[in-house]
Amino acid sequence: MNNLEKAIKLVEDKISGCEEIILDLFGGLTSQVTGAINYDIGAEEGIRGDVSQLLEIFPPNSVSEIIASGPQAFFLEQAAIILKSGGRIYINANRSNPFARLPDTDILNRLRLRVILENGNLEPRFANQQFFRQIPRPDGSYNIPLPTIRTTILEKET
Repeated sequence: MNNLEKAIKLVEDKISGCEEIILDLFGGLTSQVTGAINYDIGAEEGIRGDVSQLLEIFPPNSVSEIIASGPQAFFLEQAAIILKSGGRIYINANRSNPFARLPDTDILNRLRLRVILENGNLEPRFANQQFFRQIPRPDGSYNIPLPTIRTTILEKET
């Protein structure tokens, strides 16, 4: 069974078991979100894949919550399709991350996403996470300081 087949089976098993699906999109090697399915191009645990494969793995309206910490690609369109009505997307990123910027209101309306919070303080439930940049700072550090991380929350309309 290949990676895609395993991923589809994992999601099918959760759905058939009536389990809530929480997706840690761009979760890295392993998820930092308890109970979430890690999804990252470099995942060692969870599902290894890129955003273009989300719709092959997750059926429409199957995911209750999506956490996108430090997004590394545009993802909102695919995320909106797999998100359940009333489900939320949490985007945790610093202001310089281009993939964390919201599209215009017309696009959000088309995706049926409404803004609950834009660039607010980091949600307390994510305060124990570590955030990394892909290119090191001049001092060689990859860490992004927590005080610079902002949270945006979107909710899919019913």
